[in-house]
Amino acid sequence: MEFAAAQRDLARAYVGGAPGVMVSGLLCLIAGFSALRWGEASAFTALFIGGMLIWPVSLGVARFAFSAAPVLRGDPIDTLGLESTFVLFAGILVAYGVLRVAPVLALPVVAVTIGARYAIFRTLYAERLYWVRGAAIAVVGSLSVFTVDLPPQTLAFVVGTTEVGFSIALFVRWQRRQSSSLRAS
Repeated sequence: MEFAAAQRDLARAYVGGAPGVMVSGLLCLIAGFSALRWGEASAFTALFIGGMLIWPVSLGVARFAFSAAPVLRGDPIDTLGLESTFVLFAGILVAYGVLRVAPVLALPVVAVTIGARYAIFRTLYAERLYWVRGAAIAVVGSLSVFTVDLPPQTLAFVVGTTEVGFSIALFVRWQRRQSSSLRAS
């Protein structure tokens, strides 16, 4: 399978990644409410536990809501998303350490990690909007650490809202590509 075909296959099977971005955005909004109500540690816990559910929930959405067929056997980049999860685990480990000494900085570390990881999704789905999305989240997280005194719940709300917005844009762009490829057939 050639590389571009592998990208198209992943985009088809995962609806351009839009369900995953939507689930991630909703999770960040839940973390924001959790931080507002119970503090940074509960928001971190929500992100940690909920983060493990993003892939299976978004896969369920792709399969049941959009009737997306699974990735074709032999797709050479199918495991790349999973492999990049180890970067996410490393960032979460660092954020957990930060949570113990400077709780207000834990969520910004998670945001920077999420933003950095999503740069690879450009390669997975052949969608440059993932670079913009990753950069936006990483910049907001970085600003929250270094310059802007952004409360953790506000950061979670900003990241969550950004992700929900990007998920809609990704879905619209994916739909257009699907329509274009059907017309070309």
